[in-house]
Amino acid sequence: MGTGAAIFLIIVFVLCVLLLLPVRIKGSFGDGKWAVTVYYACIRVFRKSSEPEKPPDAQPDKPPADTSEAAQEEKPEPDAVQTESPAAPEAPAETVPQAAESAAEVSAPAEPQEPEPKPQVQTEEFPAQEPEAPPAVTAAEETAPEPAASAEEPESDETAPETGETAEQAEEKPKKRGFFKRIKPQSVHEAIGLAKDALASLSPALKFLTRHFHFRHVKLYLAVATDDPAKTGTLYGRICAAAYNLLAALQCWVDIEADEFRILADFYNDSITFRASLELRVSPAALILTVLILGIRFLWRTWCRFRREDKEAKRMEEETRPLPDSAAA
Repeated sequence: MGTGAAIFLIIVFVLCVLLLLPVRIKGSFGDGKWAVTVYYACIRVFRKSSEPEKPPDAQPDKPPADTSEAAQEEKPEPDAVQTESPAAPEAPAETVPQAAESAAEVSAPAEPQEPEPKPQVQTEEFPAQEPEAPPAVTAAEETAPEPAASAEEPESDETAPETGETAEQAEEKPKKRGFFKRIKPQSVHEAIGLAKDALASLSPALKFLTRHFHFRHVKLYLAVATDDPAKTGTLYGRICAAAYNLLAALQCWVDIEADEFRILADFYNDSITFRASLELRVSPAALILTVLILGIRFLWRTWCRFRREDKEAKRMEEETRPLPDSAAA
């Protein structure tokens, strides 16, 4: 065995191991808070939880004002404070005439500039050309017979042989579309047919997927409580009947292992208490196989339906085709 084949087998083995490793999804809910965490091969991939309630921002306490006599004496009185404004710098004497000269230059009107003369282009004058007279036709050319049509010219549409179908009938025939083009619905009838095929092929894919769903560490705690003890007992009985029957039905279809499943009647409180947590395990290989099963069955059912429709359309066309004149006679 060569090195290339050995490397290929090692890569295939590693991919199989990675696809068979389970993806674990842990979820929990209780006291109005929830959290969802996704693990793959002991590596946390995703986590999302409800944000905890933030306490209101407490304003810092202001320090007490110092009312002692020493602090009051240290503060200067507003009348005693003197603010001296800095003196504005004086402009030098040399800059004054320069400013006057610049102002005079601005106020002086600009002299109008004469437009530059455009260069004259000399154009050559050509004599007008008189139209040429048509060539004279001689008497011999007028009396000459027209040449006969050559045998190589194609026959006109009137003398063409009848093929049994006119051009209008050929245009009326719909062009056949390919299989993948027919999957794209162009009418409501085609869309309904594709939806039926998808729903029919969905059930076996879901059956395969539910067999590879594994629910572990299922915990449920529910304390039923209301204002009226009689209502509490009635509600407790209904919830127990529904919950235990649902758990038994799910265990027939899905692999479930419950660590804790308790439903109690609380006659001392007036609000329901609910806490639950579970862990779902599924391998990526199972998801890939589910998608393949769904796609293959959908394509197969669609192809069979297209064949039936084509056969039915062909049979209807043969039945509605007019008989030839010989058979009618």
